[in-house]
Amino acid sequence: MRAVVFDRYTDLTGLELRDVAGPTPAPGEVVIEVAAAGLNPFDWHMYRGEPWIMRASEGWRVRSPRVVGADVAGTVTRVGEGVSRLAIGDRVFGSIGFGALAEQAVTDVRGLARIDDSVSALDAAATPMAGLTALQALRDAAAMAEGERVLVWGASGGVGHFAVQIARALGAGRVDAVASAERADFLLCLGADRVHDRSREVPASAGPYDVVIDTVGTQSVPQLRPLLAPGARVVTVGSLSRERLLGPATKLLSRTVAGAVHRVTTKGMFAAVRAADLDTLARWLSDGTIRPEIEQVYSFAQFADALATLERGHVRGKLVVEIGGDER
Repeated sequence: MRAVVFDRYTDLTGLELRDVAGPTPAPGEVVIEVAAAGLNPFDWHMYRGEPWIMRASEGWRVRSPRVVGADVAGTVTRVGEGVSRLAIGDRVFGSIGFGALAEQAVTDVRGLARIDDSVSALDAAATPMAGLTALQALRDAAAMAEGERVLVWGASGGVGHFAVQIARALGAGRVDAVASAERADFLLCLGADRVHDRSREVPASAGPYDVVIDTVGTQSVPQLRPLLAPGARVVTVGSLSRERLLGPATKLLSRTVAGAVHRVTTKGMFAAVRAADLDTLARWLSDGTIRPEIEQVYSFAQFADALATLERGHVRGKLVVEIGGDER
């Protein structure tokens, strides 16, 4: 089978589309015929080995070839021993860490969920990591209650545009967004009540907000404080920082310290892959509660162009690479 592989931490020039042996499922795993792979900043962090602190868990060196890509959609073709939750022929999606940019992928069934035949492989592949992050940031980290007022900062990106929709699905009383002016209509169509131009200061009169979901980390806690209601929670799920030692964690740490000083509840979070949450996202995709915005679909041969666009940033919604022939 063909796969996009790296055997050392590298930039795009070290990635190669080449033939590799097909996977065999271990107990508790399944093999998927991949229809599409959704891209996330996580992917370039993994092949670049940046920030460097990440290598403490992923390995200081790449000791065996790794396949790029976390978010996947496709069809189960083989099942390992002990698998009962999924069967051959099931259409599935999930976030698997490595292996999505390949004609076949193998993964633990706990990182997958079934998708309805009405959901396209492209939409399914675009959803897992960003959707999980938005859902868990709102429901778990922020403990958003029905009727609360939510501000999504960096709302037109992968996590942000899902956060706008999921806040509405969870019963937010108001959902406002911060994004570039040219993306305002797009976000209003997704359910935002108001879109603030990111190039201008958000006026205090726009608030107060009970929950802020921040995907970019461009504002300080003192800058956010006038916008916050008593008891508000600021949840940071990303940062534009390319700092090589700690990367986005630099903003999370500084926000924690500043929050303590200014008596603002600040939290950072990284999504956990949970089958039950993927089931929720699958249901919302099927009934139209959420829909991913896909800026561009690339062919498998165009993987390098897709990843270059991803690394440049400022993507509207998501980028997807089409691998197989699932036309749904």
